[in-house]
Amino acid sequence: MQNKTLAACLAASCAVPALAQTGASLQIGTTGYGFDVGQQLTERFGARIGYSALNYSHAFDTSDVDYDGKIKLSNLRALADYDLGHGFRVSGGLVFGNNRVDVHGKPSGGTYTFNGTAYPTTHVNSVDGRVDLGRKVAPYVGIGYGMPGRKGWGFHADLGAMYVGKSRSTLDVRCGAALTPAQCTRLRNDAETERQKMQDKADAYTWYPVLNLGVSYGF
Repeated sequence: MQNKTLAACLAASCAVPALAQTGASLQIGTTGYGFDVGQQLTERFGARIGYSALNYSHAFDTSDVDYDGKIKLSNLRALADYDLGHGFRVSGGLVFGNNRVDVHGKPSGGTYTFNGTAYPTTHVNSVDGRVDLGRKVAPYVGIGYGMPGRKGWGFHADLGAMYVGKSRSTLDVRCGAALTPAQCTRLRNDAETERQKMQDKADAYTWYPVLNLGVSYGF
């Protein structure tokens, strides 16, 4: 009887996934290049913290102005994972982000167009703007595969979104020396209409999509 009980206990222990105190992963995705450090708390629950960042160039435009843009991503996350079985999980937590887009306006045919008015480049010294994703602390929810705290090598993926809310935009248009103060005021008023166009485009993105893939190793 004791032998049967011992055998049953050994069989049950073999069926439980191996747990590790800590694990680490490297990943790449829509939040940038980064890493996670995870801990398997129970058979089903895990927790992790991680960081991702990325800078890259991208062109933008409104109906009037073309921009050279620089996207700058920086995200620190604290997440909890619940294993659903067969490697799949649900995840939730907070992302502490500093994400923005810097833009520099480009003339077209020797002019800038703001609010339907064309200004020659001699009237405009520079056009620079910025869009900041609204929330510095964004809730995250998603699904995924793999638990970074599990022992040995593993593959993991995250698919979800973080709620960034309403973004904030600024646009700085510097007047050329050829403009009178009244003309400069009109240019800046027209530029405010352009800033609102930037804001309207940014307002369409209150959720930031997250798709990250990586490899992990648990100790």
